[in-house]
Amino acid sequence: MFGIALIAILAITGGIIAFIGDKLGTKVGKKKLTIFGLRPKHTSIVVTIITGILITISTMGILSLLSRDVRTALFGMEALKTEMTTLSQEVSAKNIELDTSRSALEAKTAEYTALTTKVQDAADKLAAIASELSAAIAQRDHIARQLDETLQGYQVAKGDLSAAQQAIQTLQKTKNELDTRVNTLTAAKTSLQTDVDNLNESTIKLRQGIQVVREGSIIYRAGEVLTTAVLPGGASQSDTVAALSDVIYKTNQNIIDRLAIEDKNLEVLWVGQPDVDKAVAEMMATHQDVIVRISAGGNTVYGEPVVGHLSIFPNQQIYKQGQTIYMTIIDVGQNSMQSEAGVMRFLQQVNAVAIKQGILPDPIQGTVGAISGTEFYDAVNIANRYHGKVTLTATAQNDTYTAGPLKIQIHIRGTL
Repeated sequence: MFGIALIAILAITGGIIAFIGDKLGTKVGKKKLTIFGLRPKHTSIVVTIITGILITISTMGILSLLSRDVRTALFGMEALKTEMTTLSQEVSAKNIELDTSRSALEAKTAEYTALTTKVQDAADKLAAIASELSAAIAQRDHIARQLDETLQGYQVAKGDLSAAQQAIQTLQKTKNELDTRVNTLTAAKTSLQTDVDNLNESTIKLRQGIQVVREGSIIYRAGEVLTTAVLPGGASQSDTVAALSDVIYKTNQNIIDRLAIEDKNLEVLWVGQPDVDKAVAEMMATHQDVIVRISAGGNTVYGEPVVGHLSIFPNQQIYKQGQTIYMTIIDVGQNSMQSEAGVMRFLQQVNAVAIKQGILPDPIQGTVGAISGTEFYDAVNIANRYHGKVTLTATAQNDTYTAGPLKIQIHIRGTL
């Protein structure tokens, strides 16, 4: 419908200008008026040309006023081309970086496999040399015993001196060769043991390197709350989008500050447009305040963008100041350990009741509030004074809403 209306406006405007130009040309022709000293005929031609120029200018002006695409085509095409070229270069650079990371991972994996094979081969060789060394040592000891026996036989039977001396020389030579072999095998064993130790060390370092490449250092766990804000519901779409965008921007700045990133304009938080559109629709559909919670969509490794997930909850008053949250009777016994356990169970029951009533818990810890160590041990010490059954009552310190946190006051009195 907009295109048809635009064509109609252009047609009507062009017709009016053409009609006026025709009338002017007719009057100029009839009255034989002149412009710039031209002849009436030429003056009429000039009026016709000016009319055509006005039609063209008005057409382009109306198109520019009514159509953003026309303005872009006329005045912003070069900037658009430049932006497209820049984005294409960035995409190419990211693809190259991804390919480089993949190649590095494949190279490290291949290197790890080769080192593992080399370690296994070296271990096999070491085992074979150790076995051969044991056999050589046993053979050397056997030859040494034979040499001793031969020497003893030489002393007993000098008559066969020549044969004994030859046998002695032969056995001595064999012993020397075996000693040399043992020394060589011992040196080889020491060298191989050193190689095995170096290869094992390289394997450990490589395994750690691959682990870092694959997993990295996790900075946010899946479900961890990045920010919680309370915003009004039922506002216009523009106000709602602006408020939600402000929360996302502040969350992005908080992440930048936490990671000590120098570039404060860097976008480290990614929130999907469908999540934003859904949250805007939910906020516009209600007329009460809502809780906007941004949490990590998954485990986030250092160097990766933080993928955020938007959740919207109605912000209702759960407890009024001084309202009783939970009351129970416990037996504190005769020692502080039993009192501590009883008070701890009481706090866990308070937490469970508050969650059931509608207070949002922390997704990671499952708690709706916190109590200081001083308050906890004050309650334990007061309970210890009764040495028996006591009534524990938890009341709200102030008005508490769905967003929390819940702050409680513990009242303790003895039970007859």
